[in-house]
Amino acid sequence: MKKLVSVLTLAMSGLLATSAMAGPHDDGRHYSKPTPPPAHWNKGQPAKYQHDRYEQNRGFQNVNPSRQWRVGQQLPRQFNSSKFELSDRQAKNLPKAARNQQWYKINGDYVLVNERTDRIVRIIG
Repeated sequence: MKKLVSVLTLAMSGLLATSAMAGPHDDGRHYSKPTPPPAHWNKGQPAKYQHDRYEQNRGFQNVNPSRQWRVGQQLPRQFNSSKFELSDRQAKNLPKAARNQQWYKINGDYVLVNERTDRIVRIIG
């Protein structure tokens, strides 16, 4: 009887070990397409063109603010960083920014943004 119990125990442990090894392989790498930009980025475009335009620009590298953005639109989060901000000295030839406003230089265009609401106040291309 003791021998039978030990044989059954070994058989069950072997069965469980092989089923654990046969699980799906996941090396942690996940390949997926990038998510499309937020809807406010190209608000006036029909939905079917929004994803195509994102694929074309590949992460906003070829954005042309003077043509693609409008006054009152929210500044895309990717450009709301100190990398694009202009200091007062750099913006000396531009109209003076009012309180809570900041000039940004994005792909050769100058964009004045309200810092409290992140809305575009003016675009100079």
